[in-house]
Amino acid sequence: MKVYSYLLDHDYGLAPNPFGKYCTLALCKPKIRNSGNLDIGDWVIGTGSRALEDFTGRILVHHLVYAMKVEEILTFDEYWADIRFEYKKPVLNGSLATMYGDNIYHKDNNGDWIQEDSAHSLPNGETNIGHLKKDVSGKNVLIGQEFYYFGDNAPLLPTDIHSICHTGVGEKLIAVDDQVGLFKWLQSNYIYGIHGDPINWLKYNQLNLF
Repeated sequence: MKVYSYLLDHDYGLAPNPFGKYCTLALCKPKIRNSGNLDIGDWVIGTGSRALEDFTGRILVHHLVYAMKVEEILTFDEYWADIRFEYKKPVLNGSLATMYGDNIYHKDNNGDWIQEDSAHSLPNGETNIGHLKKDVSGKNVLIGQEFYYFGDNAPLLPTDIHSICHTGVGEKLIAVDDQVGLFKWLQSNYIYGIHGDPINWLKYNQLNLF
């Protein structure tokens, strides 16, 4: 088993998208999603960067925002067509959870990419080429039902496993000894599921909408 760790600069419930039965990573982090070394059963974790603050202004370095087990790996077209993930298609006049749906990419009959009107589109709904190129370069959507999502309740990691946190751009693989410490701590203190709202939802002053 491998565990990929990276830093989150923001958290809107888009990447990852933890809502409903599944936690999904469909956008951003293309190197992880496209990695030929990523296998079913591996984990992806996101911890806070110096750019990520909670509502008190506390910087969330060494705080765990989420951890998900990769149980399925789908292409964008498979994700778009799968009825299980219909609810992850964005509804921009809906709740915050539906506004930040991550099921936004599929191909037309000519094989060209379509980017649905979404949080990654331009404000007028037109395609954001920068986001499109980065997102689809990841090729795959990662899906898991075994996940911990903490959001604005992101807990401070024990000092002895601070080393699981990446310290720069990109991602890192966590050493086996650190994996043991991480999962021992998680399983002793938390159950799978959602434990908080996305951190950056506070800018809207609308919580618990899902």
